[in-house]
Amino acid sequence: MPRTAPAIAFTSPGEARLIDVQIPDPGPGEVRVRTAYSGVSQGTERWHLTGRYLGLDQDHPERNYPSFPGYQAAGIVESVGEGVSDLAVGDPVALEGTRFQDPGLTNPGPGLASHVGLLVARADAVLPLPPAVDLAEASLYRMAGVARHGARLTGIAAGETVLVLGLGMIGQMAAQAARRRGARVLAADLIDSRVEAAGKYSADVAVNSSGRDLADFIRTEAPQGADVVVDTTGNSGLFGLCVDLVRPEGRICLQGYYPDPIRIDFHATHLKRATVVFPCAWDGKDADRGIAEDLAAERLVIDPLITHRMPFDDPASAYDIVLNDPQQGLGMVFDWSRAGLE
Repeated sequence: MPRTAPAIAFTSPGEARLIDVQIPDPGPGEVRVRTAYSGVSQGTERWHLTGRYLGLDQDHPERNYPSFPGYQAAGIVESVGEGVSDLAVGDPVALEGTRFQDPGLTNPGPGLASHVGLLVARADAVLPLPPAVDLAEASLYRMAGVARHGARLTGIAAGETVLVLGLGMIGQMAAQAARRRGARVLAADLIDSRVEAAGKYSADVAVNSSGRDLADFIRTEAPQGADVVVDTTGNSGLFGLCVDLVRPEGRICLQGYYPDPIRIDFHATHLKRATVVFPCAWDGKDADRGIAEDLAAERLVIDPLITHRMPFDDPASAYDIVLNDPQQGLGMVFDWSRAGLE
């Protein structure tokens, strides 16, 4: 029978609250999962919470709330529906989010409702995890997927020099994705703790770009400029810098989410003959399996990048960090261990 579960909802611009929702029994071909951790995508969820995500209704903002954020979580299968044979009760899994018992409960915005104590989803959309995978790490699997999708679309190849601008979680994952493909990765950010983390876990060389001429820095490593510049900052004003730093006929990957318009200096970009890639979302199930395997083999590093494990029942504090002090941390997950849903 349907069960009541706590859910984090955005109830008005800037306000995140915990509410109760009804989660259905799994139907045919579905599973129900008890959430262990759900991962926060700080960029997307910031723009969602403040109403600046461009897919929202800008003319009638009241229609955007309540909505249910998040697109990545990990937990334990609690029950399976008819016809499910490849997942069993007790299996560790990762998944995007849930559907609700009430078919009239809409969910405007980019969120897939991953920040919920119980999650029901199609079994073929759920990622089985090896037992060795830490569920907190796995709850951020979609951020790794986003970065790998961008690296594939951009065509990053072995032996190339890649510069990553911005070292939040997407930037860290983008740097790791480029190295996984055999590139030499340079990385830059304005926050010392993020630069330090990238130097340890994600990039070959990481620098604080405050007061530094990045053009001089990149040309000590690649005299004509980087083969690829990956921007993860979400700062629309940095496109010109990307053009300056890429080599002639190089590639620019706009891996961030940009709520403000990007203005392109045609002449400068034209002279560089640059290719610009606009990735969105992630690849399919085979790519997800690769992420699970890499987590198990420690080829993908997420755990030391998690700086905040927030209790699920205090979303206001978590989103205060997201909105007002994002430089305080790096990876953020909600811990659902005290949700009382055993």
